[in-house]
Amino acid sequence: MPDSYSNFQELRLHEQEGRDYRIRTSRNWHSVLIIAPHGGKIEPYTSDIAQRIAGEEFAWYSFEGIKDVDVRKLHITSHNFDEPLLLKGLQQAQTVLTIHGLKNSTDEFLMIGGLDTTLGTELQITLQDYGYIVKESGQKYRGVRTTNICNRGRTGKGVQLEISFALRKRIVEDTECGVRFTDTIKSLIKDRS
Repeated sequence: MPDSYSNFQELRLHEQEGRDYRIRTSRNWHSVLIIAPHGGKIEPYTSDIAQRIAGEEFAWYSFEGIKDVDVRKLHITSHNFDEPLLLKGLQQAQTVLTIHGLKNSTDEFLMIGGLDTTLGTELQITLQDYGYIVKESGQKYRGVRTTNICNRGRTGKGVQLEISFALRKRIVEDTECGVRFTDTIKSLIKDRS
């Protein structure tokens, strides 16, 4: 399904902050930025996962759909996502990780994309070692455009995690799974910082 809005400026002309969407961030920007560009009701649980990975150590940003009808209209594809506050935060970010949601509600898996293939490969190997299923990213989920929000930090490369609905739900609702998932990612990022 194509996006209703081609960029944030267009979205802002038709949707109202505080009624249709909200933007939440950590208190300070950081060299590591964890992003949920389709949070809230757009891609459920992505905001929670981004905040959990960031914890107190890293910065996080979440654009969240909060309206009850037509929430999908708030989805701006990642290579067009240009919300000004996030762009400001990206100016300080060396490591960028975006959390996205796939619709699959029965299978627990994720796909890893983005131009930071070194961190992406490390994440894939480590998450698979912990029993998570990592599938090859299809063309739509590779996150390789330079304008993709995951690749707009200072290094020009980041990582995009596409997580199935079933796995997102389990990460948030199953404490052991959630801690294992977020701590694994956090430790890999800390090792690089």
